[in-house]
Amino acid sequence: MRSSTKRCNLMSSIIVEALQRERALLRVKARILKSRVEDFEKRFNMKSEEFLEKFESGELGDDEEFFLWWSFLQALKGVEERMKIVESKIQEL
Repeated sequence: MRSSTKRCNLMSSIIVEALQRERALLRVKARILKSRVEDFEKRFNMKSEEFLEKFESGELGDDEEFFLWWSFLQALKGVEERMKIVESKIQEL
C-alpha cells in the first residue's frame, strides 16, 4: 500500500473517530436538555408544543421560567440539528 493511501486512510479514521466523539457528546447534551424540558412540562402540566404556541403568541407573559424553558427547547433543536449533520458525515466516510 502506498504511503499516500495509508495517510488518507489514517486521516479518514481520525475524522470518523472525532465525529463519533462529537456524536457521543451531542447525545449527552440532548439527554440533559430533554430532562430539563420534561421537568418544565411536568411543572406547568403542558407539552412543549403547546407551550411554544402560547409563549410565542404572548399568552404566557414574560415569566423568567418561560424564557428558560424556551431557551432549553431552542438549544435542544440546535443539538438535534447538529447531530443529524454529524450522523450524515459519519455515514459518508
